[in-house]
Amino acid sequence: MKRTRLLFGLCCLLAICSLPLKAQDNRNMYLRWGIMAGLNGYNAHTLNLSDDRGRYGFNLAARVELSFTDAPSRMYLDAELGLSDLAWKFDEPGGEPRRVTSRNYYLHLPLHIGYHGDIERVCAIFADFGPYFAYGLFGESVYRAPAEHTRIQWSSFDETDRFDWGLGVRLGVEVLDHFRLGAAYDYGVRVITCYYSEMHNGNLTLFVGYTF
Repeated sequence: MKRTRLLFGLCCLLAICSLPLKAQDNRNMYLRWGIMAGLNGYNAHTLNLSDDRGRYGFNLAARVELSFTDAPSRMYLDAELGLSDLAWKFDEPGGEPRRVTSRNYYLHLPLHIGYHGDIERVCAIFADFGPYFAYGLFGESVYRAPAEHTRIQWSSFDETDRFDWGLGVRLGVEVLDHFRLGAAYDYGVRVITCYYSEMHNGNLTLFVGYTF
């Protein structure tokens, strides 16, 4: 955990320190605005993308990009603020099927530093990484035991911490300097609940976007 916190701190420091350095070297910094929509494939507390999944959500966000230069290949800072729907399932061990499902909605804010590499005049690739912060707005959990004719429903954040933070990475392509297509992965450093086990948020997103 200490190493992870150190890595998180270094990422933040790198992002902050790069701004004044680039501002001195280049006077052509400019802002771009955009929107993004994505499909979340949530996996709770594990990097194994086949476990604890089976429920999918969405991600909608507004995006701002600060490019350090107007050159086709460039460094940039990126921030998104939006609504992220994370859903998961947990099957209790034992003979009879017992399942807990949850759907939670977060205000999600990633802050990334990245590189936009021009390939052709109509196409470019991009990659960025950095920390994210999230706050749980509302959510619902349900326990089902069909053999016992039992169904219990409650607010997810009665047993799950609302605040979450972690590290994320994004890869994708940009077409005609406007249309974006890619994939992102966020891994929560913070333990959000110990109710079933020590669980961290982990989310794979496939997204499309448009930059104005």
